[in-house]
Amino acid sequence: MTSPLPPSEDPPRPWGDAPDRQQTADAASPAAEPAFNISLRQAWGLAVILAGIGLGFVWQAVSPPDVEHLGALSINAIATNRWSTLLTHMFMHGGFLHLVMNLSALLPFGFIVAARMGPGAAGQLRFIAFYLACGLVAGVAWLVTGAGQGGAMVGASGAIFGLWGAVLRVRMDGGVHPLFSRAVARQLPGPIIANVIVAVAFEAANAFGGGIGGLAWQAHVGGFLFGLLTAGVVLPRRQP
Repeated sequence: MTSPLPPSEDPPRPWGDAPDRQQTADAASPAAEPAFNISLRQAWGLAVILAGIGLGFVWQAVSPPDVEHLGALSINAIATNRWSTLLTHMFMHGGFLHLVMNLSALLPFGFIVAARMGPGAAGQLRFIAFYLACGLVAGVAWLVTGAGQGGAMVGASGAIFGLWGAVLRVRMDGGVHPLFSRAVARQLPGPIIANVIVAVAFEAANAFGGGIGGLAWQAHVGGFLFGLLTAGVVLPRRQP
């Protein structure tokens, strides 16, 4: 007794063979549908974040050069109840080079995640909330590891690494990769290599008077793990 043919396969024809099963499956697969049909104008959540970073940079430029009291994150700031620095630090930077380095990563990663959130108000507001949550967790990770002893931290890189963690879970057909999957494991060396490259770049910039300071890799790890672990909950299964 023969089993019934699957719905995606045509029955045998007397005048020739049925279409190749793989070709038929590919044609019916959701991967054939575009998942990122969103314009830059629709990704206004990313534009809001970029505007905030731009305003923060201008504010620093016209203010006295005391980043800790302008909104940088530090143990001293938290000890004096300046909890707002957990958010304000991610809109500040240690110079123009630092800003450019972060924007070069924020633009591609931010657009991918904003696109997956969807072009509607709900999706873009969710993107903004997710970005801020990544930066918040990154800041807390930096503090609890004791890295903030005697120093202050500024920069969006912790939040950006959170976006990178989410991007590792994004599938091009609009789905989400399982956390423990080959697709995710294959991409994990990327953030590690990036941290090494950024560390070298920071040292080179400081050697030539760039004044960027040290690398807050603890914030990178905290933001990245948060984005990686929560992407399956935050990202919609299919783009609206």
